[in-house]
Amino acid sequence: MTGLYAEWLVWALPFIAIPVVLLLSRLPKVRDWFAASVVGITFLLAVSLLLDVETGQTIASSVSWLSAYGFTVTVHVDGLAAFLAVVVNSLGFLIVVYSQGYMGHEKGLPRYYSLVLLFIGAMTGLIIAGNFLQLYIFWEIVGICSAFLIAFWYDKPEAVRAGLKAFLVTRVGDAALLIGFVWLYVTTGTIDFQKLGTLAMQGVIPLSLLTMTGILILVGAMGKSAQVPLHVWLPDAMEGPTTVSALIHAATMVNAGVYLVARTYPIFSLSQTWLTAVGWVGVISALLAASIATVTMDIKRVLAYSTISQLGLMFAAVGTGTAGGWVASQFHLMSQGFFKALGFLAAGSIIHMLGTRDMAEMGGLRKRMPLTFIAFLFSTLALAGIPPFVGFWSKDLIITELFLANLNIQAVLVLVVSVLTSFYMFRVLFKVFFGPESKMAQDKDLREAPKIMTIPLMILSACVLVLGFTEEWAAGLLGLEHALVFELPIIGASILAILVGFAPSYFAVYQGRPNPQTFLQEHPGLGSLRKAMLAGYGFDALYLVMFARPFSRISNGVRSIQTGILAKNLWPMLAVLLLLALWMMMNL
Repeated sequence: MTGLYAEWLVWALPFIAIPVVLLLSRLPKVRDWFAASVVGITFLLAVSLLLDVETGQTIASSVSWLSAYGFTVTVHVDGLAAFLAVVVNSLGFLIVVYSQGYMGHEKGLPRYYSLVLLFIGAMTGLIIAGNFLQLYIFWEIVGICSAFLIAFWYDKPEAVRAGLKAFLVTRVGDAALLIGFVWLYVTTGTIDFQKLGTLAMQGVIPLSLLTMTGILILVGAMGKSAQVPLHVWLPDAMEGPTTVSALIHAATMVNAGVYLVARTYPIFSLSQTWLTAVGWVGVISALLAASIATVTMDIKRVLAYSTISQLGLMFAAVGTGTAGGWVASQFHLMSQGFFKALGFLAAGSIIHMLGTRDMAEMGGLRKRMPLTFIAFLFSTLALAGIPPFVGFWSKDLIITELFLANLNIQAVLVLVVSVLTSFYMFRVLFKVFFGPESKMAQDKDLREAPKIMTIPLMILSACVLVLGFTEEWAAGLLGLEHALVFELPIIGASILAILVGFAPSYFAVYQGRPNPQTFLQEHPGLGSLRKAMLAGYGFDALYLVMFARPFSRISNGVRSIQTGILAKNLWPMLAVLLLLALWMMMNL
């Protein structure tokens, strides 16, 4: 398909389609299916690129841009780019189709579909970008789209604050990324990924420079992928529509950071300091986020903290410094994308029909919503890492690579994350779908979601069941030259971790013994820990004191001076002019 410019159309087509979506605002059905068709076409284009590079070839194409400075617009499609382009566009297509049911009653849908197309196109463009500048442009478009989509319900103050928070927190990472690649350009004279990788391997770039610029670019990845301490925006982003949450968590925004670390791995992997930083950022993020998810009652926030945790596992895999770890990180990115899209869309069906995100107001829904129950069950089994679901293969490969790299402490901590993951996912499953039916469910005429929503759920359910068996094929596509390693003792330890997490969830949540409230009263230390978890370990409170309030005071101070009232502004202007005139007269 290279002769048909698939490598350009796969990201440009959604951009081109946006004006058509806006023009079709008076034909909602046509508009909705047109948007879905566009993403369906880009998915087919991505598949065609995957088939082209499966044989080992790389598709590279460029056009001159800012030729005076030596910049070009370059698309570079290798196994990694094609693999992730298929993931982004396949999930994007299913989410856009699902949106027709979930968002059908909303106002502002031309804006919604335009932003979604821009989002998917920018993420695809980011993936196949051949240099830092091009990646950064798409990177910023992705960030802007996410902020606007999170704040889609702009009449809700919480949604607007969440969108602004996402935009501001990710600015920290974006600034670090910009400084990092500009520093590389000033030093080496290039921003091309392939050329920088070659220079690094040849020893032309000093190790100290690789470490410093690598850390800056890592900070950029941490912002987009919501890793500690730049994670605080992602749970609040749940104020947006659930379809947006699925898009951000499964197909676009948060995957950008993991992809950036993977794409720049050939450049910075010579720095052991960089690898260590990447690994520990991931492990700490995975552990903290998983622990918070165990006490959260908002079903979407549980999934949000789960995303932070799973992304942390991907960072940890890259930090091993091995080819197997690098492949494991990207296979888990695909794995997480499918089971997290399934989890969010299943949760969206519940929220759509029940009208609440609070698990305390749910219960016994499996009989009323059997297809949604099956979908969420499959998502839970995949996320917990139970064979043969896709999460088992990708997560166990990460744990195996950590042990093989002699990163035993990190590997044990990842097993602890597996315990927590099993606990909080089965906790959600039992609270939402088992037990007595809640009063809210009884009062509503609760039934299964429309087919336009359940069909994508069934497709995703099938995917999380079978995609794990593509691991060897994916490893070859991503360039791994040896067979993947699975150790039976590690598999056994992983399954044991799942059972250790499942047991307290089953007894405390499903059977209600011991009673959680009574248990916490008898163990006040655990109660204090629970409060710390519910407060997100104080990160938001700390940032409020350190940044939000001081900047708010500065803003209010400036506002008191710059009122916008001309009469009040004239007096300071006249005073300054008078002082300037007096100074000039005294110096004549």
